[in-house]
Amino acid sequence: MKIVAVMVRRLNEGVDYERFRAAWLPDEVVPGDPRVVLSATNLEDPRELCTLAIVEDVEPEDIPLWMERIAPVEERRYERIKHLVSEPTVNAVYRVLARDALGEPIPA
Repeated sequence: MKIVAVMVRRLNEGVDYERFRAAWLPDEVVPGDPRVVLSATNLEDPRELCTLAIVEDVEPEDIPLWMERIAPVEERRYERIKHLVSEPTVNAVYRVLARDALGEPIPA
């Protein structure tokens, strides 16, 4: 199964993405962390930040185990960024149901 975790928040006034990213980067690599993370800012509002974590080949029952393993790193990261961004307006995990390349025919 593939899942995506989506978080949308705003950079605080006077905080640019580079400053946020420097604080956001993990201070430790956890072997086996299954996430690939994309970060993006809104083209119309560069203070709006969307973070998308993609996790492939995971079963829902495996999530608590790896979340427990990465929790210390995530807690330290949160402490570094909490004064740089708002609380999330979106913070959810979704199961991927389809992946469609729109430049190619899509079978029904």
